[in-house]
Amino acid sequence: MASRGFTLIELLVALVVLGILISIGMPAFGNMIDQQRMDSGLSALTGSLNMAKQEAVRRNRPVTLTAIEGDWNNGWRMFLDNNSNGQLDENEKLLREIAADAVLRIDANTPVSRYVRFNGRGESQLLNGGFQAGTFRFCPKVAGEHGRRVTINQVGRWRVESGPIKSGYCGF
Repeated sequence: MASRGFTLIELLVALVVLGILISIGMPAFGNMIDQQRMDSGLSALTGSLNMAKQEAVRRNRPVTLTAIEGDWNNGWRMFLDNNSNGQLDENEKLLREIAADAVLRIDANTPVSRYVRFNGRGESQLLNGGFQAGTFRFCPKVAGEHGRRVTINQVGRWRVESGPIKSGYCGF
């Protein structure tokens, strides 16, 4: 009489093979999740930049995106900056607020570290009237992996790049 099942040895071999396949696939899956997380944050920020620029042109008034509590990792607010101080005051209209992803790490250089402001012509502009250009970096979890960069130029346009982020920017 023949037995119709698996022996304990066959079951253990199958589990070992499955464990090896999972251990090979998990790092690639983790990297894919990290890339998707950065792309999602990038989409949220560039969408907000686009909306702020359009609102500034449509209203012919300055519109500011400011980092919540001075840190882009906390999210950002878009508002009509009536007094041109780069801060949301009680009498100013909040247009949008975006909460950042809790695990996303954004590094912004000095010109855009606190705010990005668009004038009525859609140009990025510092509070003192000078042009505003700067870079946002979306940091990968692992040093040496590809991150994302959004670079804003003096006329308020931005470009998106993917590539390694230098260690000094992301705290690696």
